Amino acid sequence: MTRSLWAAFLTTAILAAIAFGLALGVGAPDPGTIERAAAGAFGLLGLGAGSIALSAAVEAGLPAGPRRRRPEGLPDEAGTAALVGLERSLRFGASTAGDFYTQVRPRLVPLTKSCLARHGVSLSDKERAVGLLGADAYALVDPDGTPPADRFEPGVPLDQVRRLLDRLEALRSNP
Repeated sequence: MTRSLWAAFLTTAILAAIAFGLALGVGAPDPGTIERAAAGAFGLLGLGAGSIALSAAVEAGLPAGPRRRRPEGLPDEAGTAALVGLERSLRFGASTAGDFYTQVRPRLVPLTKSCLARHGVSLSDKERAVGLLGADAYALVDPDGTPPADRFEPGVPLDQVRRLLDRLEALRSNP
């Protein structure tokens, strides 16, 4: 054990002894109080010893063994977290209109803008954008769209979002 661990152990033991002594002094006539005080003191001592053992284990650390390489093609942790976040947003967006407006729509608008820009069309040019996307798909990303009056009404079905994404992908592949 290191010096700091011994100091922590000693401090814990002293505090437990003081607590035990105080409890005995306050409730000396009642044997039940003495038993509870002893149990409390031993409990504190056990917690102290456990925390010291845990600290020692953490300080010692685990052996650094060989690092495993991630197989090619698997996403890293940040990529996985982004995909999980996107999936969660899509599920929430399908459940309530407010979640769609605040979580999914902000991701769809920039995608749509960049895709339309490749065709020389602005998202604010409603006529031409509707011609390329379709009215239902454009309604999801309409820049004049307002937040839903009732945030808890049903959200946008995933198949409607999928149709917009399919349309955007088709536009990207046909410049």
